[in-house]
Amino acid sequence: MPFHPHAPFGQFGIVFAILGGLSWLAIVAGIVLLVIWAARALTNRPVMLTSPAAPAAESPLDILSRRFAMGEITPDEFERSRGLLRGNPPAAAIPPPPSG
Repeated sequence: MPFHPHAPFGQFGIVFAILGGLSWLAIVAGIVLLVIWAARALTNRPVMLTSPAAPAAESPLDILSRRFAMGEITPDEFERSRGLLRGNPPAAAIPPPPSG
């Protein structure tokens, strides 16, 4: 078989070319992954493997303020509930002084 510059490996030349290209692609991808791993390891930042912490729970006053801001409760309900949460009894619940 005479030498031909475009087919140096005979009928399997295209197969070797594809395998060679895939091999170099795998090598370059491996180097990129190694560099990324090394950069993360050197920064000493832990990789987040779990979900972020849950936000802090709202206090009852925060919930009340949010409901008032959204219009779910009236100003009178807000003031009365805020007083109850702060430990102040509502004005209607205070019994009148005994007369006599």
